[in-house]
Amino acid sequence: MSPPSAYIGVDLGGTKILARAVDPQTGAASGRAKTPTPTTGPGDVLDAVVATVSSLDAFDDAVAIGIGVPGFVVGASTVVRCANIAGWETPIDVGQRLRAALDRPVVVGNDVNCGALAEHRLGAGRGVDELLAVFVGTGVGGGLVMHGSVVEGARGMVGEIGHVTVEPGGRQCGCGGRGHLEAYAGRAGIERRARELAGEGRRTQLVDLAGTGTMKSRHLARALDEGDDVAEELLAEAVAALARVIGNAATILDLRRVVLGGGVVDKLGQSFVDRIAESEAFGGLGSDLCELRLAERLDDAGVAGAAILAADRTG
Repeated sequence: MSPPSAYIGVDLGGTKILARAVDPQTGAASGRAKTPTPTTGPGDVLDAVVATVSSLDAFDDAVAIGIGVPGFVVGASTVVRCANIAGWETPIDVGQRLRAALDRPVVVGNDVNCGALAEHRLGAGRGVDELLAVFVGTGVGGGLVMHGSVVEGARGMVGEIGHVTVEPGGRQCGCGGRGHLEAYAGRAGIERRARELAGEGRRTQLVDLAGTGTMKSRHLARALDEGDDVAEELLAEAVAALARVIGNAATILDLRRVVLGGGVVDKLGQSFVDRIAESEAFGGLGSDLCELRLAERLDDAGVAGAAILAADRTG
């Protein structure tokens, strides 16, 4: 049973659906319901969301439900497309579908924006009204908070920092474009390049550790600890690309603070953030313009931010 004052935060991911009851004022969370994300289409995915929320909040105590989704959100609750959820190729009004099933207010937001909101209210972004949160994991995502509220844009694309071009005609990005930040700083982009170099005859612990499986952030951290030349080379390129884009964004938006999180940042820690801040590639007016901080909310940022978003829009 959820506390009477709680909101339900849901983090819908490509592999799992996680729901928790959250006090949006403090971020305190209770209960936990998790289920694998179905691979049989968005209808089954939304049914699984309903079942997950219902199992957590069997007595319908929660005030409202917030859900963060890995896709563009337009018109308040319509999700245009979720690239990492099988079969989600057409727009779906997620809010309408879930409200009908759960009989309570439902607020829908982009998952990265939810993470940014959690950092702003409860994490490393406390104390500033404007904040850019950059999450470096498999790809690179971003969320922008201005005047205390998440900014989404007409097409839900505000904060898509991973698809800013850092090298015209450069490496291919997972989206099909070339030279995007994500191709240089995202874990998947680093893996592609490491395997290319290994194929050209350069021995690297990155490939030795990962084998034929997915190259994880922990593999990158270990290879760096062991002084692997390829790992250090690729990290230096990631640092320069992130510094260039973050500095330019901070200059354009007059940001005092940028928070960095995500799986790669969590694993590499403060030293990685420091390298970005100290990089000669820092764009715009330079690193004195804004401070860079390590994210605090970590794994619960998605559910906490979704609950905060629900409270903001229904309270």
